[in-house]
Amino acid sequence: MNKKKIFAWAVALVLVCIAAGSVVYVRHAEKENQVKIAKQAKKEATLKKKSTDPEMRYPINWRKSSEKKDYPDAKFLPKMWVKVSLKRQRMYIMSGKKTVYKMYISAGTNAEGYSNNKKKFPKGTFKVESKRGAFFYSPTINEGAKYWVSWKGDGKNMIHTVPTDEKGKYRTDQAQNLGQKEDTNGSIRLSVKDAKWFYENIAAGTKLVIE
Repeated sequence: MNKKKIFAWAVALVLVCIAAGSVVYVRHAEKENQVKIAKQAKKEATLKKKSTDPEMRYPINWRKSSEKKDYPDAKFLPKMWVKVSLKRQRMYIMSGKKTVYKMYISAGTNAEGYSNNKKKFPKGTFKVESKRGAFFYSPTINEGAKYWVSWKGDGKNMIHTVPTDEKGKYRTDQAQNLGQKEDTNGSIRLSVKDAKWFYENIAAGTKLVIE
């Protein structure tokens, strides 16, 4: 076999290898794309499952009320108390055994307001405390919030809006987790409108059950 034929065979072999590599790469890229599509579909299905309640606002809007209907008049609710489900990331305004309003929350990671705190989030029966305010900011956790109400530790654990910076500007990166992800420093986060209603209507001494 002369040199020209050897060269031709070598070129042909290289081209075959390149073609084979291209096919493998394309198939790998297609597989990765299918995995991404499957993950996105699963995520959307999970969110849809979480939002099957027709009364609740969906997509979730961290500025607005969680339900489309008006808030209840707390003054006229007999045996009112508050229930929190960390598993479902929901708060329920209760009147006896009846749920009268539902709210999206974000809660459940740390116990007392510090990101390195390894204690579990408190569960059990508590009472809403009298300590509350329109705004706070903590340099320790580099986080603030509006319409806060204490429920444990005289201000260590609170119910309040999604987080803000030191100037009171809402941190949208964390606000978008409302109702979908545990994302908190020992407090229970609500939408802006829900937190304002809670702050103005839930009196000190109201029973709060976290489960």
